[in-house]
Amino acid sequence: MLRVRKYVSMVRTAGELMMNFLKKHTQKVKEQMSELKWNVLALYLARKDPRIPLRSKILVAVAVAYLLTPIDLIPDFIPVIGQLEDIVIVPALLGFAMRSIPPELLREYKEKAMLEFRKGSPKSYIGMIMVIAVWVLIILLVTYLILESLSIL
Repeated sequence: MLRVRKYVSMVRTAGELMMNFLKKHTQKVKEQMSELKWNVLALYLARKDPRIPLRSKILVAVAVAYLLTPIDLIPDFIPVIGQLEDIVIVPALLGFAMRSIPPELLREYKEKAMLEFRKGSPKSYIGMIMVIAVWVLIILLVTYLILESLSIL
C-alpha cells in the first residue's frame, strides 16, 4: 500500500509540474504563433514590392505558397516524415524568406498586414494546384513503374 501511495504522489507531482510548465509557457507560445501569422502575411504582401530583389521574391513566393496551401507536400499521416516536414521545412522557409528582405521593409509590411488581414488570411490556390500536381505526377510515376515491373506495359 505504501508503494501505491508513493507512486500516486509521484504521478501527482509530475502532473502538477507539467501543468505549471504549460500555464507558464502557453501565453508565450500563443504570442509566438501570432507573430508567425503576421510575419507570413507580411511576406505575402511584400512579394510584389519592386524594392525587393528577384531572388527574395522567388523565395518569398515559394514560402508563402507552401504555407498558405491547405495541402502538405508530405501528408501528416505518414509517420515521422509528415510531422518532420512541418517542424523543419516550414520554419526554414520562413527564416530564409524573412532574412532575404530588408528589416525596414519587413516591418512596413507587417504593419500593413495587421491592418489589412484582421478578418482572415488569404488563400493560395496556385500553391495548392502546384502541390496537387506534384502528387499526381508521383502517383503516375509509381503506377508506371509498377505496371512496367509487372510487364503490363
